[in-house]
Amino acid sequence: METKRNIWTNAFQGLIWIVVGIILDFLIQIFGISGSQGLAMSFGQPTEGVFAICMMLLIVAVLGVVTYWTLMYAIHQVSPKVGLHPYNREKAKWIWYGYGLIILSSMAVGMLRVFITGDASQAENQRMLEELASRGSFGLIFIIVLAVGVAPIIEELIFRGIVLNYFFKNSWWWTNVILSAVLFGYFHVYSAFNFFDFLQYSLMGLVLAFVYKRTRQIQYAMALHFVNNAVSMIVLSLSLFLS
Repeated sequence: METKRNIWTNAFQGLIWIVVGIILDFLIQIFGISGSQGLAMSFGQPTEGVFAICMMLLIVAVLGVVTYWTLMYAIHQVSPKVGLHPYNREKAKWIWYGYGLIILSSMAVGMLRVFITGDASQAENQRMLEELASRGSFGLIFIIVLAVGVAPIIEELIFRGIVLNYFFKNSWWWTNVILSAVLFGYFHVYSAFNFFDFLQYSLMGLVLAFVYKRTRQIQYAMALHFVNNAVSMIVLSLSLFLS
């Protein structure tokens, strides 16, 4: 059993790594746009043309790999076995169970929002993504790469890998699951807090944390996150294409 001192020492170290992970995640977003467009301008190319898109993909890939290995290093300090493991059919079922739970929780929050406020508006975070995607090919590709390629890996390493392994790992089963959900929810609404958006993302984080705890392999939480975001991006792309 962990001593009380070790619990709080690990929590403090985990908090530092969360901050590091979030900073790196923001750097991916900032340099993915400004860095690629700045390079395009310096070479006399359109800021949203093919050259800018290629530079964006390169920058996101390089920073993404750096962030991945930095966070994996942090997690391995307390849980050396965390990583990608051979595929397991029984554990993979939790991807689809989890996706079903995310859909149900999203519907429940939507109905609660309408019942209390009479407003069926979408989450502010989703609205901002759609606005950026609607500006052209550069914005759409950036959002797809961010949502489908970066977020399922980096966010899972931060909010499941770090939180569930550094915070109260050997305490009551749900302690760090709830913490993971709350932090994940707030991360997605901090710039424009709305209770219903916060609740929706927190429930999603709760499901992702549960899947990780249930399978004991972070790859299935990553896969669930990927499926959820990929479906959203397909719907977004089709809506822009058909509009």
